[in-house]
Amino acid sequence: MTDTGSAVRWLAGLDEAGLAELFERRPDVIAGVAPRDLDELAQRLRHPMSVARALRALPLAHVQLAEAVQAIGAGTTSRGKLAQLLSGTGPQHRAEVDWVVDDLVAWGVLAADGERLDVPRALAEVFPSPLGLGPPVRDLLRDRAVEAMRRVQIRLGVACQKSRDDTVDALVTHFSHAGNVRAILIRAPGEVQDYLLSMARGSRRPAAAPVDYDGDYPDEDDGYDDVLEVVTSYDPQSYHRRNTAMQWASEHGLVFAGPYSLGWQMPAEIALALRGPHYRAPFTPERPLVLIRPVDHARVEVDSAAAATQFADRALALLDHMVRAPVTSLKTGGIGTRELMKLAKVTAAGEVATRLVLELADAAGLLEHTEKTVTVSADFARWRADDPGDRFAELLAAWWAFGGTPTQTRDADGKPWRAVGRPGNCAGCREGRVVAIETLAGVDGAAEPASLAAAAFWLRPLAHVFEEEIPFATVLGEAELLGVVAHGALTVLGRVLCDGDAKTLRAHASGLLPQSADRATFGADLTVYVAGAPSAGVSALLDSAADREGHGGAVTWRFSPASVRRALDDGTTGTELGQRLAEIATGDLPQPLRYLLSDVARRHGNLRLSTAVSCVRSDDVALLAEVAADRKLVKLGLRLLAPTVLASERELGEVLTTLRKAGYFPMPEDTHGQDVGRAGTDHAPVALRLVRAGVVRAQPAPADPRAVAALLRRPASAQPESSTEQQLAELAVALTVSEIRQLAHAIDTQTRVAIEYRSAAGSITARVVDNAQLADGTLYAWCELRRDERAFTVERILSVAAVMNH
Repeated sequence: MTDTGSAVRWLAGLDEAGLAELFERRPDVIAGVAPRDLDELAQRLRHPMSVARALRALPLAHVQLAEAVQAIGAGTTSRGKLAQLLSGTGPQHRAEVDWVVDDLVAWGVLAADGERLDVPRALAEVFPSPLGLGPPVRDLLRDRAVEAMRRVQIRLGVACQKSRDDTVDALVTHFSHAGNVRAILIRAPGEVQDYLLSMARGSRRPAAAPVDYDGDYPDEDDGYDDVLEVVTSYDPQSYHRRNTAMQWASEHGLVFAGPYSLGWQMPAEIALALRGPHYRAPFTPERPLVLIRPVDHARVEVDSAAAATQFADRALALLDHMVRAPVTSLKTGGIGTRELMKLAKVTAAGEVATRLVLELADAAGLLEHTEKTVTVSADFARWRADDPGDRFAELLAAWWAFGGTPTQTRDADGKPWRAVGRPGNCAGCREGRVVAIETLAGVDGAAEPASLAAAAFWLRPLAHVFEEEIPFATVLGEAELLGVVAHGALTVLGRVLCDGDAKTLRAHASGLLPQSADRATFGADLTVYVAGAPSAGVSALLDSAADREGHGGAVTWRFSPASVRRALDDGTTGTELGQRLAEIATGDLPQPLRYLLSDVARRHGNLRLSTAVSCVRSDDVALLAEVAADRKLVKLGLRLLAPTVLASERELGEVLTTLRKAGYFPMPEDTHGQDVGRAGTDHAPVALRLVRAGVVRAQPAPADPRAVAALLRRPASAQPESSTEQQLAELAVALTVSEIRQLAHAIDTQTRVAIEYRSAAGSITARVVDNAQLADGTLYAWCELRRDERAFTVERILSVAAVMNH
């Protein structure tokens, strides 16, 4: 059930323009299936998921006031009580409090009737321990026996009532007055007073961030550590004194036994009263100033172009490498630290830059995950054929919309985080990244990082990048790697990114990066370099026959006998390779390179390997005798079977690798004597294995706020709109009408939806599911957190909300 009465009355007083303005602020309430009437709209406005989203978009003063509202408790409060609790004095302070209250009303978070404020119960889920306090009295009385509550009333001299609800209301009213609480404390024994004051003043971190319902999260803990007083050592006498004191306080309603008798809980109203009349909750209506210093804008732009060019080059080199060598993935999916370091070595980049490339390429749909490997996807060929600026702009847009922090290396438990395998989609992390860059856009110069972080935090205090496990510096580091920030200042590229116009971003990136190069310059020292970004054809050719060494404004490769042999192993001939290299050369091929191609081609395949008994065959008797006598090959146990045949008991692959390391040029062949090269093979990625997690569907267009506002002014039918809705109405006992309609819509349209689910073991998790099917009271769907099919019993689904797609 939801407390929607006051919200419905407020909504009824809004005209179509007012409703449309509300929908602009709270677009999630009309996402999915549009609300049918004002009552359903009120249910969505007061839904904990929606309230959490709204607060995540608001500055610190709004979050502080909402937390204070919940801390006062008792369901309703007043502007005067808020102004008294929040730090600040004078008419200006009251005006600031009133302005924030009015803005929260405009956002639909609170409802106001003059001085009186109506507090939605959803705030209790958003702020389970407001200001470090325990739950309100009303929540703690919810499961208490009526007889126990009446015994408290008798001790306190409160008149007893007949019904349970009236009894709860009477106790809530009594404890909401601080004078009543202090009067009880005065009558308490000295030791009881000491314990109670200690509990009331015990500080816990306020403003706990609300759950991000646009993403997936692991199982939640039971939360006992936040609300229970934990005894860390056992002393019999201290235990006895403490237990006696808590028993007295419990009999007078000042503390309540925790779940399963694991400790004691002090209601929020009691703790506030015991903190005294001088206690003030934090309230920061003004944003901190960002400290800046002058900066050379010309140098900023030069370094921005250099960083963007370097990142684009690294991305191209890494993905081109993955075409030839797919990366082995972990059993649980994603790329582990060992493989990540190998890739970083290949591209001459650090682990951070390599991880950033992989994450953004994956987010842009350029990677394909199979059971054992991660390689490029079918869309990579399209991306590879684009201009360098377009390629870079696509990766930059993926960073701007990324649901997480790409270069975060460890999870909340401190365990290493695999690349391209993180669960879920965190809109809170994206919000923090965006607000950090947009805050920097508001200053002219280089910002001092600490003051920039403080200002950004004030704007979005519930964004995740301000938590300890995702340092603010991590976001700025990513921005510097991409050329969005340089020398502490936002670049033109960063400002274009903030503007959000994709066409302008591509145009600016194209002017920032050099165009694709189709020609290469060959040196007499067996090196070759390409000025700018090599085209797909040039890169593929040089990668097949040479080893990439340099990156940046000019990409460099070096030829060696082993690299040329690699090209011949792929099925080409020395003559063909020379012709193809000459086609891209700016001049004649140097003589040392021609000699190298001729020599390797002459020697290539002189040694023949057979899979039958690991034989080494050659028509060159002297060469075979040399191999048999080579001490570097002793471990192969070579035996001369005939003047032209050597045999080994080792596996063919080991013999082939060892001979090549020793400087020979063997070539495998089949049982018929035919070369077993890779000629004629398709070097495109392996065949795509279509899985539901990788299917990208066009998301439905967002609803037009004015159109929805107009529809809400028309009479609506209360009848279910689909058979799915009818089935869910019978099965989903914990869901409201609005939630049933949202879930039915997601099933019928095969779109994503967020749910809260209680497992058979009793744990509650937040999930985002997709492609849901309903059968026999069970919801079968793809779970984005687990990246697998999951079955959810409908009656254990606790809440449903639309997913906002960024």
